[in-house]
Amino acid sequence: MKRAAGQLELMDRPVDEPAELEGNLADIEFANRWLGGIAPVLREVRRTGARTVLDVGSGSGDVPHALVRDGRRRGLDIRVTCLDVSPQMLEIARRRTGGDDHLTFVCGDGERLPFGDGTFDVVTATLALHHFEPPAADALLREMRRVARLTPIVGDLERSRLAFAATWLWARTTSRNRLTRHDAPLSVRRAYEPHEALALAREAGWRAPHVRREPFFRMTLVDG
Repeated sequence: MKRAAGQLELMDRPVDEPAELEGNLADIEFANRWLGGIAPVLREVRRTGARTVLDVGSGSGDVPHALVRDGRRRGLDIRVTCLDVSPQMLEIARRRTGGDDHLTFVCGDGERLPFGDGTFDVVTATLALHHFEPPAADALLREMRRVARLTPIVGDLERSRLAFAATWLWARTTSRNRLTRHDAPLSVRRAYEPHEALALAREAGWRAPHVRREPFFRMTLVDG
């Protein structure tokens, strides 16, 4: 299945109706919770023993908030910086995460992270990589590797015809949100295949990248 290069999702542009965007983000939260978006990130953060995390492209903040809550359940003090290029997204994230004092919100660009080398134990990105065309994806992955002391953790969709069909059906049967119905199938078409993600990571200077296929047409890319 050829990648839909250069096609933008509706959420990549300013959304005039905040309630519509928040509804779309709620659908993404549902998918992350029940269809394998959060669990792989929790697994990898636990494996590394990370205490400080930068989450790039945080959206509604559901993944960072899950990391903080998981840490509390395990008696660990995990703090997450949520970075997004959209002030509109950050405002929604602040509201939906309830002002948790273990979360910090920063407006910034994943291709030029405003942090020094090795500032965070790990740097995560969930459902963000497919929004970047290869040159920009290289910059994103290079910056994530630079800022992460231990490893970057990238969770994303895996492009395939079956994944596209399943995601189209899920969006049409579970949501009436215009953004969800348009963007969810397009996200699969914009996603990278595992070997493509590995090639991008190597090109970006990752030391020993490997990719793991996850349930529900997802994959997790880590270094080392």
